[in-house]
Amino acid sequence: MEWLRIGELARRTGLTQRALRHYDEIGLLVPSGRSGGDYRLYSRADVERLLAVQHLKSLGLSLTEITEALNGEGAAPGELLARHAEVVERRITEEQELLARLRRLQRAAEASPGAVGGHPARDGEDDPAEGGAAAQAGWDDVLESIALAERLRHVDADVRFAAAIGSPGQLTPDDMVALLLDPDPGVREGAAWAVAHRRDTLAELTPRLLAGDAIARHALAHVLGKVRDAEAIPVLAELLSDADERVAAKAAFSLGQVGSPLGIEALAAALEDSRQRVRDEAAAALARAPGAVPALASALRTGSAPAREAAADALGFATPSSEAETVQLSALTVALSDPEHRVRFAALAALGNVPGDGASAAIETAADAEDRRERLLARRLLDDRIAPSVR
Repeated sequence: MEWLRIGELARRTGLTQRALRHYDEIGLLVPSGRSGGDYRLYSRADVERLLAVQHLKSLGLSLTEITEALNGEGAAPGELLARHAEVVERRITEEQELLARLRRLQRAAEASPGAVGGHPARDGEDDPAEGGAAAQAGWDDVLESIALAERLRHVDADVRFAAAIGSPGQLTPDDMVALLLDPDPGVREGAAWAVAHRRDTLAELTPRLLAGDAIARHALAHVLGKVRDAEAIPVLAELLSDADERVAAKAAFSLGQVGSPLGIEALAAALEDSRQRVRDEAAAALARAPGAVPALASALRTGSAPAREAAADALGFATPSSEAETVQLSALTVALSDPEHRVRFAALAALGNVPGDGASAAIETAADAEDRRERLLARRLLDDRIAPSVR
């Protein structure tokens, strides 16, 4: 049998003798033999075990884990490797987050006039004192950015909220996306407020959130409603047909917040949505939108039964221009003869909110309707119009 002494084994494997002695002390690699002078002697099996140690060590396993694995102790190989893979994944995630932070700080430092290595050149020779002051100012900016980043990731939602609304000008698009997707609703609202004060970030935020999951798309719809810019209407119109009901409903609400006539066509089309929540939000938005009465009247005449009902509801809360008052009254009056009871009932209730003798006359005709509930509602509405102060 060929034996290797510790020095020869160290040369062949690239390990130090000290490391091999340590392996012996912890039971990881105990030499199979000893010489007459009590020198360690390693057999072929010892060398193969050492190669196994080096392979497992290259995977990031600790010496304790390797010892237990080679001695047949502890977890099974599959379980041990799976557990270690999770540790490595967490480490990679942490490193990626660190890299992202460093890149954000780098961009912030380069954008700062007093950034490290980035202060403007001066005519003539640089003054070392001025250069040092500029560098210090740059580091101050970096340290301030680090402090802000820590507040944005703080475990206390109140701290994150304060950071969002306290420094909107210092927030990067990455910061804003993280805040808009924060688990705390108050923080998300603070982030929406911050974005509304940083409209320059919308060009980058919009495609990122639009490509995200339903939570991200809902956040985008909410933010665009806060911004109230007509340029957001094409995106909100796209979100109106989102597969997620909450996203589509929020898009309808935000179109109403924008309050532009340019959104009326998309909202009117949403009255045909199969989801009642979306129809209700679209109708409410149309009721608030200036110039929407003609579109609502058209939906009440030609739409599906759910769309006609939603349009009738909205017309009852609309505030038409003087030119559109006749259109509103005419559409609701005609709807009293709709083949669907729910549409007739919605139109009758809407007429109760419309002032004037014309609406009163239409309600009087419904007081003799065949449907008992319609008759009862019509009579109650007439009573309210005669004595509006009586409850």
